[in-house]
Amino acid sequence: MRHLYNDTFKMAVSEQGTVESLFLIEDPEQMNWVIDSEYAEEAGYADRHKSLGQWTAQVDGETIESINLKPHIEGLGDQAVIVNFAHPKFEVRMQYLLTDEGEWTWHIRCSNPTGEAVNVTGFHSWFSLAYIMFRDRSVLRNMNHSCAVFPHLGGDFSKFAAVRRSDTAPHLGIYSTGERVSALGTHCSYLNRFLDQVSPSLDGILYHRLSLVEDGSSMPQSAEHDWIYGDGYVSLTLEPAEEKRWSFVFAPFGDQEEFYQKAKMYGHPYWDYSPVTTTEGKFWAEVELPEHNALRAVTLFGAAGESITETDLLPKFKAVHTEKSKRLRVVVPVKSAGELKLVAEFEDGRRDVLVGSVLEPVHRIMEERARWLCEHSFNGIDGERPYASLPLSNQGESLGKLTFILMKNRLAPPEPAEVQKVELAAFFDVRDHWFEQGQFAVPTPLYGSFYRIYDFDYIGHVYYLLSKFEPPLLRYANPETYLSWAAEVMCMRLDPECHLNVREKEESQLVGVFTLYIVDLLEDLRTHDLLHLYHELNRLWVSFAAKLKQDSSRYEGAITEHFYDNAGFGLTCEALCLAGHLEEAERYAPLVTANIGFSNDYRANAPDRWWEALSYMTHSLWGGLVAGAARASYEKLEDVQLLKGGYRATMAMFNCYDWNVRSTPRLLQRGEAASTYSIAAPNLNMPELSRNRFGQSIFKHSDDPLFSHLFADVEGDDWDMGEELVAYLLGFGSTTYLYTDDEGELKCINGFIEPVDKGWEITSYAAYPTRYVMLERGLCFMSPQGELLKKIRFVNGKFKQIYAENPNTAAIEANH
Repeated sequence: MRHLYNDTFKMAVSEQGTVESLFLIEDPEQMNWVIDSEYAEEAGYADRHKSLGQWTAQVDGETIESINLKPHIEGLGDQAVIVNFAHPKFEVRMQYLLTDEGEWTWHIRCSNPTGEAVNVTGFHSWFSLAYIMFRDRSVLRNMNHSCAVFPHLGGDFSKFAAVRRSDTAPHLGIYSTGERVSALGTHCSYLNRFLDQVSPSLDGILYHRLSLVEDGSSMPQSAEHDWIYGDGYVSLTLEPAEEKRWSFVFAPFGDQEEFYQKAKMYGHPYWDYSPVTTTEGKFWAEVELPEHNALRAVTLFGAAGESITETDLLPKFKAVHTEKSKRLRVVVPVKSAGELKLVAEFEDGRRDVLVGSVLEPVHRIMEERARWLCEHSFNGIDGERPYASLPLSNQGESLGKLTFILMKNRLAPPEPAEVQKVELAAFFDVRDHWFEQGQFAVPTPLYGSFYRIYDFDYIGHVYYLLSKFEPPLLRYANPETYLSWAAEVMCMRLDPECHLNVREKEESQLVGVFTLYIVDLLEDLRTHDLLHLYHELNRLWVSFAAKLKQDSSRYEGAITEHFYDNAGFGLTCEALCLAGHLEEAERYAPLVTANIGFSNDYRANAPDRWWEALSYMTHSLWGGLVAGAARASYEKLEDVQLLKGGYRATMAMFNCYDWNVRSTPRLLQRGEAASTYSIAAPNLNMPELSRNRFGQSIFKHSDDPLFSHLFADVEGDDWDMGEELVAYLLGFGSTTYLYTDDEGELKCINGFIEPVDKGWEITSYAAYPTRYVMLERGLCFMSPQGELLKKIRFVNGKFKQIYAENPNTAAIEANH
């Protein structure tokens, strides 16, 4: 092992020429920023370890792997190592250089040693940053010694933000300064003992792989359909003695802003833009240019239907100057729904890319989704489980479609037939499937020897939302009955004494999606004089929240069925806020902000999660719920990063519902949905999932016995979807936010703001806009009688409603 040092880094390079450890000297946690081969061996994963710097190439149809070659290693003092790999067809030279400027520069060169041209269809290096879920109940290990990796790809300015999961600096930025990177793929090694009486049961490692050359053969289905990135998948012809060079600078950073400012130091443009807008809004982008470079051309490509449109944006850019920055800004209306790709060409010949989307008005997405579900997703009286929602499942997540339909019908004029579909399922299927003879105190052990506590959160939510409807819309019970049922289910769920097995007792004290409704449920029990249930449920809730508070110093809320889970810490943060334990909630908030991606591609803005895709992915349910928890927590903690992250993540979720997306192999019909989108390309565990949408039914024929057992009877792609749309409708589905940024500019989240005479006009992107908020000034406007207000004015520091008949007349002051 060779050890290298400078003032910032210390690293170890193996005799195989791979990086086995990488430490930041001033990091108090002394995290190893690459995957430790000793830990991978200790964890006992079946897959071979993949160290950073280990590479594979496909040359003239032959696969060449560095692990089969003996490298020649040359040390240059204690700050540099050169590793040479010789093969008759292909030579590779890697240099690891720790500079006097406190950086690590990784140079990669490939060359053709033959007398004839060779064709390289793939050249890939493992890029094994410390994306680890440790098999360790010490949450601090997962927080402080593991990172999420957020990619920026598609042009000549690739960069990667490795963000420590605790959100405690320093983090690690990696910036491309050489030839273009074609792709970033992943391979997952994992162990899941869910079917054993073990909880938590899941741990794993995600190995990243840089594709320096990729012709698309690693992910043929994605390459065929991907109009956004597909033109970058090309082979490389090397003439005799010809070489190609890639280089990357590794440098620590403190936060998202510093990540981009450092990128600018390395010649990257710094973009901000609207990753997702609607056909009722406008697309905007701003750029700070690096020194000695200028825009030559900017084209906005749009996939509207089957055609690709092109719009020249360069003449539309305007200069924006503030005390802290000089930017160029463009704003254009967008009337066609579909994906967007902005391509900027610079004077030095390099290109950069932004990827976004234009949604149809979101209320239309909600209504089409509800209609599709009611037509396709319910059994009739003769089904295997009469009136049950489809696909049939034992897991409570499958009831999310019921809660969504009910919530949509609460915010929009109710469709009686939709409400009745849900009531039939709730009254006749849910009670008898999840409970012995319909007794809420006696759950059915649907998983063999145990039942899942988390399932009851969804059941309680269905009954609670049914209780919100007027009696004429209900056929089988009155609202008060459903309210009582919701309370009974939740009392059983939260009370450890109601459960015999250790697993269920422990899981009863873990947070779940009941955070979406527990406070409202308690209030309704009190106002309806159901005081026995109110007092019992309130006692359990107060006790539950007190335990969350007590355990917050050890971050116990981050553990669920997984050793470290955004389904845990996201909802724990929200639950502590609901209970008024704000100091403890602030402990969890950084875990939420560190979990939410930031990228030049809106789909990579998802909360970091890997299990359901075996790769970095958008998971509609948990991505949307973490996004909702971030937004809800913002309203108590007033950290604008929670608001911004929550919105980015919510918009990434809509990729799972957007029938206008054309870049994925899995296309959607109007109202259809797919629960998961695999962001990485390629997904090396299952290449057909690369940049594709899918559901867990894809695993039903898996060789993994866990998958084949859990999903043997699952059909379709949307079994666990719906509850995230409820979280959306409770938040961004109705509310638009204003805040002031660090430069004193007024910014809008979930809408578009533009200057008008005597103030500003705000256009909301919410599905059912009724609320406008500016927390820093204590402003909250609620529309009268639930009236939908797509536009509002902000004048002299106050929200003012616009008269519908004449927007130019005097406004009605509306602040509370």
